Amino acid sequence: MANKRRKAREAALQILYMNELGKPKNLAQSIRRYWEHDWVVESDCHLCPEECRDRDKPKSHFSSPVNRLAEIPFTEQLVNGVLGQQEKIDHEIEERSHHWKLNRMSFIDRNILRIALFELLYCDEIPPNATINEAIEIAKTYGDKNSAAFINGILDQIEK
Repeated sequence: MANKRRKAREAALQILYMNELGKPKNLAQSIRRYWEHDWVVESDCHLCPEECRDRDKPKSHFSSPVNRLAEIPFTEQLVNGVLGQQEKIDHEIEERSHHWKLNRMSFIDRNILRIALFELLYCDEIPPNATINEAIEIAKTYGDKNSAAFINGILDQIEK
């Protein structure tokens, strides 16, 4: 089972993804609604609920909001931090992503990079190698077949 920080990073990725797609008027409400839903699958599945092959499994397969309470503070730190520093973070990513503009990156890759860069810049208590390794593992789960290598390459340049 993934650790609490991994789950928090995955939740932050999902919230940022929803935020980017939907452009909510009230981010706090979007975050609260995210935690109120219990459709977050506790497996390696990265499909949305409508596409999920496991959606008919018993509800115990799904993570309940009560079981996720430990993830909330770090998730919200990541989401609010990424959105609060997005201009600086996006600039840093574009500086290192040769031949790739942010708008050409997938929503998933772009937001994994944003979360990781926020951690690298503003979360001194987390070792940089842990941040980079987590970003790569999350990319393997949620991204396409090239995401992990792409993210590793950019984060490696940023860390140097």
